Amino acid sequence: MTDAFLLFLSFSIASFIKFDGVFITNLFSLEYVPSFYLILIIFSLSYLFNRLYSFKTYLFWDEMKNILKASFFSLVVILFISFLGKIYYSRFVVVIGITLFVLFEFIWRYLYRKILYKYNLFRTNVLVIGAGEMGKIISQKIKAHTFTTYDIIGFLDDDDKKSNNTINDSKVLGKIEDIDKIIGKVSIDEVIIAIPTAKREELSEIISHLEGKVRRIKFIPDMYQLITFSTDIQDFDGVMAISSSQGLLNPVNRILKRSFDIIFGLVGLLLFLPLYIIIGLKIKHEDGGPILFKHTRIGKDLQEFKMYKFRTMVPNAEQKLQEMLEKDEKLREEFYKNFKLKDDPRITKIGNFLRKSSLDEFPQFLNVIKGDMSIVGPRPVVKKEVDMYYGKEVAQRVFTVKPGITGMWQANGRSDVEDYDERISLDLYYIRNWSLWLDIVIILKTIKSVLNRSGAY
Repeated sequence: MTDAFLLFLSFSIASFIKFDGVFITNLFSLEYVPSFYLILIIFSLSYLFNRLYSFKTYLFWDEMKNILKASFFSLVVILFISFLGKIYYSRFVVVIGITLFVLFEFIWRYLYRKILYKYNLFRTNVLVIGAGEMGKIISQKIKAHTFTTYDIIGFLDDDDKKSNNTINDSKVLGKIEDIDKIIGKVSIDEVIIAIPTAKREELSEIISHLEGKVRRIKFIPDMYQLITFSTDIQDFDGVMAISSSQGLLNPVNRILKRSFDIIFGLVGLLLFLPLYIIIGLKIKHEDGGPILFKHTRIGKDLQEFKMYKFRTMVPNAEQKLQEMLEKDEKLREEFYKNFKLKDDPRITKIGNFLRKSSLDEFPQFLNVIKGDMSIVGPRPVVKKEVDMYYGKEVAQRVFTVKPGITGMWQANGRSDVEDYDERISLDLYYIRNWSLWLDIVIILKTIKSVLNRSGAY
């Protein structure tokens, strides 16, 4: 019913925009009713095929992807029928109407899940087997993604030391042998086995024991941050095979990514041009120094390039840095750990605002257009970082692609991710698992981080 109303609303607005006399009341006229119902049937079947009417524990990004797939398929079918003269709406109304419908669907489904979670409706009760490192990671992910409506009831673990421990507000309820007792007391919809090092026999025993007792069983293989997006599970006559492919080795995908960069870069430049002018005037007015700061960074194939940023520091910042590092050992340790300072006295008043809002990064759209950078990619680092933390072999693997304005690091907390090994592993994860959809997810997550101002300094 909701989708039918949103489709009706979208086509009403699209018709009104075109000013072809079709709006609300006219949609019920004899000419338009059959076309509207035909469109509704096409969408309903497409949504049904993409499992959008089954209540699943999706991440928001996964549901978005399915909505886009279903809507694009519906659009192609509807446009084909319209060329045959069987759709009364103009093709303009069809395209605008479906575009608006997709936007409304995103908003509605996001709010709908949030409301369900807030009022404890239709929650999926989850029991996690394994209270080790992977169990902690899974619980953190679940807490961070309330859209799934997962609710962790607790953990089970055979380690006596973990008995009655609390992990992210959920308790270790007992050992694995206590699972029947737990299921008898609490309604459990899903069990997640988070013991990546478990032997095949152990997993088989747990899964066999749970069959018919819970609706769904998931187990986490020992592949965290290795492969996910680019994997396919195949059944070779009863033998499970996980196949993985590195998308960016495909020349077609590289062309696709470069096209995406150019389009996104041009849109970014044109869209924020008035903002660039205002920021530039503010920087110039503050101390009369240059508007842009050009910094040497490491790019694709370890080649150096000049990365553009709005200047956020005093004009003689490099000289002041050397003086500060020579005088203060603690400051020196902090700088060589992160290659930035949290409370940097060199930052100007306008610079502080630009950093917290991440507006200082916007001139990098110029680097994207030039071909030095990508919209999404590994962190653009300085040579000293490569020498100290990467090593030649790892650096060559990371910088087989162009560095990005944003990436896995920025999308997962930005400067809050302090461990260099973790930063590098996030970049390697991105390269192994690249897809255009992963780029879109990272951009959306980065926007969320920027709006929350998490990890920005």
